[in-house]
Amino acid sequence: MGEGKETLKFDGGEEIKPFTECTYLGAKKDKWGDNTTEIKHRINQTRKAINALNSIWWHKNITKNRKLYIYQTIIQSFMVTPCIKQC
Repeated sequence: MGEGKETLKFDGGEEIKPFTECTYLGAKKDKWGDNTTEIKHRINQTRKAINALNSIWWHKNITKNRKLYIYQTIIQSFMVTPCIKQC
């Protein structure tokens, strides 16, 4: 991440270019150390999962308990996982 815009050069000729964002242990980080990028990423993942499961939410033959189980295992895991990793 770093502030400089120059590439880091090693003796073997290998170069590392600067960047502004990376993923570390599944969490997105930016050069400012702000977690806004991670929060937006998790919100988008959760929205996609909810939209993919819309047919299940509206299906009349699936019980409320089963829908709650699906919600807890899939949707909550997207929302809670970054909190566990950062604590």
